[in-house]
Amino acid sequence: MTIETALLIDHRDAIAALTALLEAEWPDWYNARGASARADLSERMRRDGLPLGIIAIRDGDVVGTCALTASSGGLVTERSPWLGGLVVDPRARRQGVASALLARAKVEARRLGYERLHSLTAEAVPLFEQQRWTTVEVVQLSGKKHWIFATSIPARVEI
Repeated sequence: MTIETALLIDHRDAIAALTALLEAEWPDWYNARGASARADLSERMRRDGLPLGIIAIRDGDVVGTCALTASSGGLVTERSPWLGGLVVDPRARRQGVASALLARAKVEARRLGYERLHSLTAEAVPLFEQQRWTTVEVVQLSGKKHWIFATSIPARVEI
């Protein structure tokens, strides 16, 4: 049960499964009156620059995704880049998929020339703490507490 990570652009066939996963995970965001999961994924189809889509594959199935983005959650800040859109198929949770995606995101951020990576979350606080990201700030967004985490990326980072 090996988890592989890859750039989304190299797995265009994953768009349908990822669209369904994003819509199921965030129905308040991805719906007929809101944002389009397919459009967001299409924007992440690149090899260089932001936004950059990353996926996790286990036994030939796409089981998760995340993206490197210039901003997050509508925050206006000088911080960049951000790790966002981190989602793992419910059947694959607590099996190392999110950790693999975070590791690949750091590799890709460093490859693009970044030395620091940020993330905004309301739900995945234990994951970022376990991965030794540092809490930078706690903010209220839409009446809910969110944590801004950051991590430094060493000059040589490996998956």
